[in-house]
Amino acid sequence: MKKRTLFIIILSFMFIVIGGIGTVVTQGRLNTERENNAINKKIPTKQNKKLNINFSSSTMVTITKSDDNNIYMNKQGVDFKLDKNKQADCTFSEQENTSILTINNPTTNNNSLYPFSIINFNHYTDDTVYLRIPQHYDSVNINGENITLSMYDFSANTIDFDISNGNISLNDIRANYVSQTKKDTDFIIEESKVLEELSVASKQYSIHVLNTTAKLMKLSTDMGDIFTGNTKGELDIASENGDVSVNHTKGKSVITTKHGDILFHDDSVDFDTTLTSTNGDINIETDKSSIEDNQIDFETILGDISIFNKNLSSDKKYKTNKGKISLKASTKNGEIDVDELDSEDTHYGYD
Repeated sequence: MKKRTLFIIILSFMFIVIGGIGTVVTQGRLNTERENNAINKKIPTKQNKKLNINFSSSTMVTITKSDDNNIYMNKQGVDFKLDKNKQADCTFSEQENTSILTINNPTTNNNSLYPFSIINFNHYTDDTVYLRIPQHYDSVNINGENITLSMYDFSANTIDFDISNGNISLNDIRANYVSQTKKDTDFIIEESKVLEELSVASKQYSIHVLNTTAKLMKLSTDMGDIFTGNTKGELDIASENGDVSVNHTKGKSVITTKHGDILFHDDSVDFDTTLTSTNGDINIETDKSSIEDNQIDFETILGDISIFNKNLSSDKKYKTNKGKISLKASTKNGEIDVDELDSEDTHYGYD
């Protein structure tokens, strides 16, 4: 082996060793910096019944229950571009029957600090604020703009959101009332139980409801899509320009769109169902008995009607008068199609 080649090999090995040592040292310092800048606040509370949570800046937040009467705020990440005085902070005040928590989080990091680095700086700059809330609050109101919110294992009588340009994700929620004001916000709720009313309105973003029970679900969008799967309770759904997909539901359904399509997918229609669109198509996927043994009222003005692959193009109306359950579908400019559903399709997704 030539001396020059041997020298290059040794030099390359030295660079690898030095780089490895530098990485270990840097990660150690980053861990220390992260621990030194961690925010851990414990806020004692009175037995007030109402809590207002206000976010004064863009924030990613995770909320769950507290096991005592304290509010806990934790944040592990640190923004290396800001000094300690500019890290996330909160103020808390209590008025008669109402507690007010205001959070300022000026350190939102959406992009990697060094995208080509072998060190994952996002691990050390995690910008999520973690809140644990006492369970003595009957009413929780959450307000903010550009908020990415995750809430799980939480219960209250009323949970109200007034969030714009954000994302709301709820899991394992127990409440009598849950609502989101009509703004540009993606909304997802799953594995939850709402005893009275779930009311969600969005302008351009979508609404998803999965494995959730509510006495009444009022869902509406201007341009976003609406999707439900494995729901129990009455559905009142409306969309101007978005599509609606309802999959396996137990309860009366009234679904209306102006320009969007409607998919109603259920192995058995056991409750009165009304599907109405002005310019969209209506597709019903169900078993034969739901069509043959129920009161059917289908009507289209400019479209066609097809039932189990039988085209009724010569008829713009199709009616029967059997059974006690009513299934109505009407569209002005769209098609109405009924397809047979596999008998084993009794649940959306996987059991």
